[in-house]
Amino acid sequence: MTNLLVLDETKRHPELRAQVETVLEQVAPMVRETTRLELPSVVNFRLITPEQWQADSAADMSAHVQRFRMRKLRWQAPVINLIERVALAKFHQVAPLLGGVLVMGATAAGPSDQSTTMLVPEALRYSGVLSRPEYLAQLIAHELTHHLQNLATRHREVWADEKASAIVRSGSIKFLEEGHAYWVDQEVTRLLFGAAHDIGDLSKSTLSDVYRKADADPRIVKMRSGPDLYKKGLALVSPAIKAVGAANLNRVWTDLSLVPTRREAKQPKRWAARLDRLSPLEAPAPGPAG
Repeated sequence: MTNLLVLDETKRHPELRAQVETVLEQVAPMVRETTRLELPSVVNFRLITPEQWQADSAADMSAHVQRFRMRKLRWQAPVINLIERVALAKFHQVAPLLGGVLVMGATAAGPSDQSTTMLVPEALRYSGVLSRPEYLAQLIAHELTHHLQNLATRHREVWADEKASAIVRSGSIKFLEEGHAYWVDQEVTRLLFGAAHDIGDLSKSTLSDVYRKADADPRIVKMRSGPDLYKKGLALVSPAIKAVGAANLNRVWTDLSLVPTRREAKQPKRWAARLDRLSPLEAPAPGPAG
């Protein structure tokens, strides 16, 4: 039995809290069925202020680095500390633009087997998430998928037993996690609305002036100069699921050797073929219709 909790820590958005709760209750069984992963005992969604988002996101970054630091040799700590300071300094430069405007949702580690999703009401409005129910459903399904991933990997501790840097989502892990969550949110919105919906398809002309201004900030443009995390991730995960099924793909969450290599992240069919050669424990399970 999973306890779905939605808290309005701003004390100013009771209607949005109720809306998020309703959508979460609706999509939770769909996400579980689509992923074939277990839901944690408690799912936490929090409506928070931009300032709280900044503080909690920085704390989550530091917590991941601390777990990474504890797995490395003592003499490596100064270098890790320097990297952390630089990363946090860069984060704080753009945090007001991210948490207050651009980031639609973010999921961080919580206590025990739990995770927590942070939602900033102002950012949901500026980004267009609240303009149509399809987009809020997509966001909630996406972030909820991270809860299930985190439970399966114990917040990446399973992988870190063999490679410490997995804790800080190095290499292809970020594409795996986000691509998997993106695949799930597209399947869920297809089930709910008859077609997949992606807020990323919104034209810039339809976004708020606040969002468009923040999105055009040179610091944000520089951050987005690399590959699109979600589209590249989806291109990585989709062929693998077609090859072995969603249930068999889940072996990756407990086996680092199955995580795509950097080369496979660039050539997704190679990863799909490797997974297919490994004689899955069960027949590929078809995903939702569509």
